[in-house]
Amino acid sequence: MFGFWRLWLLATVLAIGWALLCFALTHDRSYLRRALAIARWSGGLLLVVSCFWLIFRLLR
Repeated sequence: MFGFWRLWLLATVLAIGWALLCFALTHDRSYLRRALAIARWSGGLLLVVSCFWLIFRLLR
C-alpha cells in the first residue's frame, strides 16, 4: 500500500512541478489551470482511496 502512495506522490509532484515550470517559462495561464486540475484530481483520488481503505479496515 505504501508503494502506491509513494508512486502517487511522486507522480503528482512531478506533474505539478512540470506545470509550474512551464508557467514560469511561458507565462501562459493554462499551465496554472493544469496544475490546479492535477491537484484537484489527485486530492479526489486520495479521498476515494482513503475512504475505501478506512471501510476495509473497519469491516475487517
